Amino acid sequence: VTERRVALAGPLNFRDLGGYPAADGRRVQWGRVFRSDSLHHLTDLDGGRLGELGVRTALDFRAHDELVEVGIGRLGELDIRHVHLPTVDRAINVPRPPDWTPPTSAAAVYLTMMEHGAAAYAAALDAIANPDNLPTVFFCMAGKDRTGVFSAVLLGVLGVGDADIVDDYAITHEVIDDIHARTRTARPNIDEVWSRLPREILGAHAATMEGLLALVRDRW
Repeated sequence: VTERRVALAGPLNFRDLGGYPAADGRRVQWGRVFRSDSLHHLTDLDGGRLGELGVRTALDFRAHDELVEVGIGRLGELDIRHVHLPTVDRAINVPRPPDWTPPTSAAAVYLTMMEHGAAAYAAALDAIANPDNLPTVFFCMAGKDRTGVFSAVLLGVLGVGDADIVDDYAITHEVIDDIHARTRTARPNIDEVWSRLPREILGAHAATMEGLLALVRDRW
């Protein structure tokens, strides 16, 4: 595999994380770790393609209610181990401190995702560090936010530079209109939900990931 985007009939945002320059003059291997939007969209033909790629493990960052609502589709028919690692459990009403204010930027939303999803992301790193689980694909609903945050974490751990981490995130913007159209069909009220979020989070803009990297370094 030498092409970044893997063309599938169902998922719109399935990509290989290989090829990026990493630490000590090395490069991230092609064909070892993939990122995607929700794999419940897989078709029969897509299943064959994942078989060609040799995918063994699928790490699922979707919330419990998302998994219950749409399931895993044809992924459950494949010889691929499904590991549910929800970064947030929306069934639990987590009390907020009195001085809590909602994030005002997409980068701040992502920082919150990192904090709340720390256990899931750590478990995902642990899974990927085990060669028996590779090749691995990790995914959420759109393959942009929760998946984008973890891609930044993983690539950063491997020593990939900020510019490449930002560019990898921004590739999603190429298919963002198709992702939005599909989401609106499945959830007609989604625009009301989106209206409560920072406007720029509806895209996959380079400035958002640049902002997250700056916040991460400032916080930790």
